[in-house]
Order: sequence, then C-alpha cells, then structure tokens
Amino acid sequence: MIIVYGFLLVLIAGFFQGTFILPMTMTKKWQWEHSWVTFSLFGMLVFNWIIALILFPNIFSILGMAASRDLLFIILFGAGWGIGAVLFGLGMDKLGMALGYPIIMGIIASLGALIPLLIFFPDAMLQTKGIVLLIGVIVTILGIIVCSQAGVKKQPKAAATTTKGSTITVGLIIAIFAGILSCLPNVGMAFGSNLVQAAVDSGVSKTIAGNIVWSLFFTIGFLVNFAYCLYLMLIHKNYRDYFNPHTGKNILWGFLMAIMWIGSFYLYGISAVQLGRWGVIVGWPLFISLSIIVGNLWGLWKGEWKGAARQARMLLYYGMSLLIVAVIIIAISNSL
Repeated sequence: MIIVYGFLLVLIAGFFQGTFILPMTMTKKWQWEHSWVTFSLFGMLVFNWIIALILFPNIFSILGMAASRDLLFIILFGAGWGIGAVLFGLGMDKLGMALGYPIIMGIIASLGALIPLLIFFPDAMLQTKGIVLLIGVIVTILGIIVCSQAGVKKQPKAAATTTKGSTITVGLIIAIFAGILSCLPNVGMAFGSNLVQAAVDSGVSKTIAGNIVWSLFFTIGFLVNFAYCLYLMLIHKNYRDYFNPHTGKNILWGFLMAIMWIGSFYLYGISAVQLGRWGVIVGWPLFISLSIIVGNLWGLWKGEWKGAARQARMLLYYGMSLLIVAVIIIAISNSL
C-alpha cells in the first residue's frame, strides 16, 4: 500500500513538473529572462525555504550536524545543476528541438536513474530487477526522441534553419553536459543520505526527511540561474522592461510557476521514500516521463498542435504511448 502511495505522489509530482511552465505562456511584455528570474527567486529560494522551515523547524541545527563533506557534495551538485539549467537553454538554441531535446532529456532520464544504481546497487545491474529497469529507461529515451521528432514535424518547413557542422559540434558538447548536470537533483538526493539520516536522528519523519536536501541544493542553483538572468537582461538591455503595466499579473504567474515547480520536487522527495530502497532509481525516470506526457497534453489543450500534419500528431501519440509503456515497465521493475 505504501508503494501505491509512492506512485500516486510521483504522479502528482510529474503533473506539477509538466505544468509549471504553463503560466509562463500567460505573461505579457516579458522576455524569457524576466519570467525566469521571477520564477527562480520565488521557486528556488523563497518558497523553497518556506516549505523547508515548515517541514524542518530545526533545519539549521540539522545542517550543522551534517559532515562538511556531505554538505560540500550537495553544494557542488546544486551549482552543477544551476549550470546545467543554463546549458539546457544554450543547447536547445544551438541544436533546436529535433536534436537538442532528445539528447538532453534522454541523458537526464537515464543518468538520473543509472548513476545511483551503479554506485549503490552495482550488483543489481545483471539481475532481473535491474534489467527490467534498464529496459524501462531505454523505452523512456525512445519515447522522448519520438515526441521531439513530432515537435519538429509540427513546424512548417519554411521555419527550418540550416546549421553549420561546427555549430552542431559545439551544440552537442553543450547538450551532453546539460543532460549530465541537469540530472543532479536526483544524484544529489542519493548522495545526501547522511544529511537525511541526520534529519531522522533529530526526530524528523522518514517520509519527509529526504526533502531536506532541496533547501541547500536549490539555493545554490538559484544563485547560478539568477546571475544568468541578470546577465541576459544587461546584454539585451531590457531590464527596464521588467516593469510595465502587466508586471503585477506577470509576477503572480511567476508565483504559480514557482509553487508548482518546487512543490513537484518536495512531492518527489516523499514519493522516493515511499517507493522503497530503489526509490530514487525508479522514481526519477517516472517523474521525468510523466512530466513530459503532461507537458504534451497541455500543448494539445492549448491548441499548439492545431493544424499540424497528421504525421506529426501520430508521432506525438506514439511517443506519449511509449512513455506510458515506460512508466508501466519501471513500475513493474520496482515490484520485482
């Protein structure tokens, strides 16, 4: 029953993660950096610490109990993830959705599950449970690739641009590093086990103890994201555009983005505990797959696929079906 509860929580977490970008489409007269700096401030810092202080009233004492080595790991992983978020945008700009999205998301989904598996359960790789999980991860990657190809075919051919070989090479390098660094929230949670244990020893419930990692992790990630947004506003010379007649409503949309985004990670942290010993290994590809499915469903609802070629729509349905199959396979692996 606990595992069923874990799957339900990761389903909700995936829904929030797949939905949090939606309010960004409602902002007016803001560029990406305006929306992202607002979202980063509230999601990664303000709401992150509000939730952390509610769940862990003695959080600073717990952090003080942790070994410096464990805190250093989380700080480094948080900084790496922040850089990965920046590289994600750069990689997509260099390669486009056709090549960039499947590479980056495929690496995020696969390495986020495989790194903890290889480090903490290396012997399980050749066992039935490990093999079934690997199959699920492979199907996840295939589903991501098919969905991204659908997105490309949705665009008019006239919108396609040619890219030089040198640009592709640079883009591939950026995309690979973006994928590696962007899977670090799950790796950070896996490596934060000593900090989690310190929280449990201080009287925190095991159900929520894993979430203590996010307080420090996303604070460090915020510094990178915030600095990058300010940099963009300076080079684009559009920082004054932040304040316009729509700023009040835009900030409210940023609030909503932040709540859903940080909420998805705290729910994921609880679900990882409920899913058992392999929680962070099984839960991560489930989390990523579900978020992609939900994101595509919102795209359909908003009419983004209206008028798209039949081939593009069919590819989208095939890709989403593969992701659903992947979710089922990964769920089965956790029950073995």
